[in-house]
This record gives sequence, C-alpha cells and structure tokens, in this order.
Amino acid sequence: MKIRVLRWVAVVGLTGVLATAAVAAGNGHEQRAAGIKVGVSLAGYSTDFWSSYVSFEKAAATKYGVSLVGPISSNGDAGKQATQIRTLIDEGVNALIINPVDSAAIAPTLSYAASKHIPVVSVDVAPTKGSVYMIVRADNILYGQSACKYIGSHANGAGHVAMLEGDLASINGLDRKNGFLTCMKANYPNLKVVEYATKWDTPTAVNDAKTALSTYSDLKGIYVHWSGPVPGIIAAEKAAGKFTKVGSPNHIVLFSDDGTPQEHGWIRAGEEDGTISQPANLYAGFAVYYAKQATTGAKYHAGMKTDHGSKIVNLLGNLEDAIVAPVVSKSNVNDPALWGNYKQK
Repeated sequence: MKIRVLRWVAVVGLTGVLATAAVAAGNGHEQRAAGIKVGVSLAGYSTDFWSSYVSFEKAAATKYGVSLVGPISSNGDAGKQATQIRTLIDEGVNALIINPVDSAAIAPTLSYAASKHIPVVSVDVAPTKGSVYMIVRADNILYGQSACKYIGSHANGAGHVAMLEGDLASINGLDRKNGFLTCMKANYPNLKVVEYATKWDTPTAVNDAKTALSTYSDLKGIYVHWSGPVPGIIAAEKAAGKFTKVGSPNHIVLFSDDGTPQEHGWIRAGEEDGTISQPANLYAGFAVYYAKQATTGAKYHAGMKTDHGSKIVNLLGNLEDAIVAPVVSKSNVNDPALWGNYKQK
C-alpha cells in the first residue's frame, strides 16, 4: 500500500517531502491542529546538522499548524534527557519527538510516556528497547556498507583502514560499525580495519586519526561516523605530510556521514572523497508530521511504501520510515536536492 505524498515549501525557503496517512482511526480528527503541542527533546544540536534540523523542524511545525515545546538539548546526558522529557509531559504536550542519547537507556522514559498516553516519534536514533509510534531514520547499516564500498573501490592496494566510531551505545554508531566491518571482511580482505571508539567526541576522533596516520604507513582510508572531525583529520594529514587531493597517487580515502554544507565544500575542493547525506530536512519534516498523525490515531504497518522512495519497516518491534540517504561525491555534490546545498540558495 502506497502512502500519498505532499510537497511542502518551508518558510525558510527549504523544500521537503511529507507523507499523508493511509489510515486514520478514532476521534483524533476532531482535535484542532493549532491545539497540538509537540515536545522536542534532542541529544544535542550544536552541530551544523542539528542546527539545520532545528530550522527545518520549526518550518514543518508552521506548515502543519502545531506548536513545538523546545527543542530542549540534553547535551549527551541520558539521565538529563529522561528528566527533561518527564517535564515536557507534565507541561501537557500531546506528542513527543525524541532524539535519544542512548538507545537502550531511553526505554523507561518511553514506558512513562506510554503510561501517560503520549505518543513518541524517535528521530535519527532508534530505541533498542521500548515502544514508539514511528522511527524516522535512515538505514545506518547501509551507511557503513556504502562507506565500505566507496573506500574499498577507491583504495589502491592492500593496507589498513581506520574507522573512527561514534558511540556504540547508540544504534546508529553500532549499525554503521557493523555494516562497515561486515562489508569489508566479505569484499575487501586485503584491507584490515582498525577500530577507534570515540563516542562522537571530535577531539578524540582527531587524535585517533593522528595515531592511525603515525602508526600505519600503509593507511589507505579513514571512515569517520560523523562530520565533526573531518577538518581536523584533513589538518592532521597535512601536518603529517600525508595529504594528497582526491584522485592523486597515495591519496588516503576520507569518507564521513552527515552531508553538511562544509562536507560538500571539502568534496568540491578535493580534500574529502565522499559522505552520506543524512537528510536533515526529511528527518525534521517527517518527525513533525508523524507526531501530528499520532494524535489523530493514524495507523501504519510494515511494508507500506512511500513516494519519497522509502518504506515502512519493522525495526526491533517498532515501525520505521527508512529514509533513503544518498552517497555524495564529486559526481553529485552540486545536486540541489541535497539538504547540504540549501544554504547556497
């Protein structure tokens, strides 16, 4: 069953796609959209990706006539996030959008929300325990697989590849790691992966990149799970005398995740090879949309397809709109559909 799609133009001049519900039930239709309050709890929004997400989310709220309470940042503290969400519920929100700090630790908070009959949309990070109305997230195993295929097909000869991992307590970090490792072992046995646990900490990731550069003379590639460390990694390569532009002999392939405007700039300049465009605009738009849908009693089921190229799937017992996140390289970096290019308009 296909979900019909409406295109929307946000007040900040950003274009995205939102799905309409296939099925609705109950008396929720009688609730006026203007009266719907959606609480927003994010793990943090100091990065360019999340600051952009916040702008997209505000635009989506205006489009759909709901009021946002927040976003509130927990600054990476799972306990603080739990307290903040209880406060949002006590303040009378009708639904919640949560970007969990910890995929497992969020479970008691989800149970509390359920006890208060407050539906939850989980964005970017999926819970490994607990129930939510919808997860809005891309396939992060595919992130790792895409990075593997890019590095494996562009690296010259045998050698080592450094993987700078996010927090493995987050299903995103774990999926990216597992997708990358499984693909490398199956397809590129001449490339040995060296893992570095960074917990999404940029200084740690940059220091680990420096360690890899000094330890492995045959370093062929670096895969970093997010965009923050990229400029530090490029600087470290230059300081070590190991930087060459993309396509040059002895080039160390550099691949990241996010798809920020900065990453696009490094790709255009030949300093970075590629990234995954994690669509901040679609994440924000669909998060608000599904939060509103939850208050109307709209029903979804695994197997439903959407006109924006995704599919509703089952993830650990919850439904997920598995948003498609494209690989960005020199060949398509100027595509106006990529969210990282919106700021150039």
